[in-house]
Amino acid sequence: MNRSGVGARAVVALGMTVGLVLGLGGCSSDDDAVAFELPGAVPADVQFVDAPATAPPAPDFEVELLDGSTLDIAEQWDERPVVLVFFESWCELCANQQDDITAVSEEFRDSVLVVGIGNRTSVDDATAYLREHDITYPIGLDADGEIWRRYGVDEPPLVALIAKGGQLVRGWPGGVDDLGAQLREFVVE
Repeated sequence: MNRSGVGARAVVALGMTVGLVLGLGGCSSDDDAVAFELPGAVPADVQFVDAPATAPPAPDFEVELLDGSTLDIAEQWDERPVVLVFFESWCELCANQQDDITAVSEEFRDSVLVVGIGNRTSVDDATAYLREHDITYPIGLDADGEIWRRYGVDEPPLVALIAKGGQLVRGWPGGVDDLGAQLREFVVE
């Protein structure tokens, strides 16, 4: 066989492979994509209790969310209280508390932003965790651990409440049993 025949076959094979890969990529479902919707304007009938004067400022940060967008946490607490949920996909205590946290995030969807922050969890594992627990609030990964260090997180879970305006009101190492009751102290509807 001459060289031009081998080259032509290689080009045809490469073209078929590229076409197959592109074709399969086009068949993937949008259901596989992760997308987060941040809350809009705070409803007019919702008011927030001020943080105690002794509350320290919360460390601000930006984090890339699983959907590829970037969240600036300080922009969020300018409008509303923020709850940070430090978790890992392999953490059993995190998983045990997750259904309650998810329910609270839905209850306060318009007035409080809940954000999950993983550290040593992979994107795939975080996505699987999100789906397993029907999480609709944004989740980001802190791969270098800087956010975890700034909030003093040694191990998951830890839940932190930041008042509107950016004061760190409370942190619960080991998670929190009744996040809804805690939020009702700061959100008046």
